[in-house]
Amino acid sequence: MKQWITIKPEHKKYIRLVAGILILLLGGVFMLVPFIPLGYIFVFAGLFLLATYIPFLKKIIEKIKKKDDKGLVEKAEKKINKVEEEIDEKLVDNGNKQSNAS
Repeated sequence: MKQWITIKPEHKKYIRLVAGILILLLGGVFMLVPFIPLGYIFVFAGLFLLATYIPFLKKIIEKIKKKDDKGLVEKAEKKINKVEEEIDEKLVDNGNKQSNAS
């Protein structure tokens, strides 16, 4: 399968930031459109992704985790990390192109 985009390892740290901002903006747009009820979900998902970069959001997530009896926040966090690892495997170029071509 041909990859149409690759990311250099030094730019890997920006994947989560860009995804968080895009999802947050998408949520804002969906909140303005009355027939798409997913706006709040996208806003919360975007804020959750950005919590690693914004200390204020990280504190809020930690408070929510303490109050979460069912562990739903931790499950969501694990799922986001898993998806992020899968994206890293597919998009980040670790020099594997040369070994595949031989």
